Amino acid sequence: MHKKKAKPKLKEDISPNVVPMIDIMFLLLLFFMLGADMSQRESIEISIPKASAVPEPPREEDKTKRWIVCNIHHAPEGGFCAINDNGGVCREEAHWKWSIMGVDYPREEMKKQLQIVGQDYLEDVADEKAGKRLSNYFLLIRADQNAPYGHIQKVFEYAGGAGIYKTSVAANKPVPGT
Repeated sequence: MHKKKAKPKLKEDISPNVVPMIDIMFLLLLFFMLGADMSQRESIEISIPKASAVPEPPREEDKTKRWIVCNIHHAPEGGFCAINDNGGVCREEAHWKWSIMGVDYPREEMKKQLQIVGQDYLEDVADEKAGKRLSNYFLLIRADQNAPYGHIQKVFEYAGGAGIYKTSVAANKPVPGT
């Protein structure tokens, strides 16, 4: 008799190659991180003062204007200030923080930072005899409604010294009927 050879059992080992999937996940993660709106990182929760005539906020699609956002916000060391928490105006200097692009700076350092940033994007001047070249940046000051005006005035002073003369203060439109 003729003996048939038994066919060897095929071992089907299905194991997906996960390396390309990991690569794709890293690429997607990188894409979403770079494409995300990073302007929120400099926004601090501030109760902005109300004004009847408020200009439109800067739009993302307006690429011709470069903005510097300076925040003046109340941030006491312990996180508690009885005066501010009860709606009063806190005059304690150490409770007020100044920041540019989400980084807090002491007042002395804020002046230096505005000078550094202001020199990055200077206006084109046809005549060098005109003197000092001014910055082409727009400065938006976002201050808490209870912030002492002296802080805002100081930021204006520092901006002027840095050659940043295009300035504005952020405000909210009042709710109708209030």
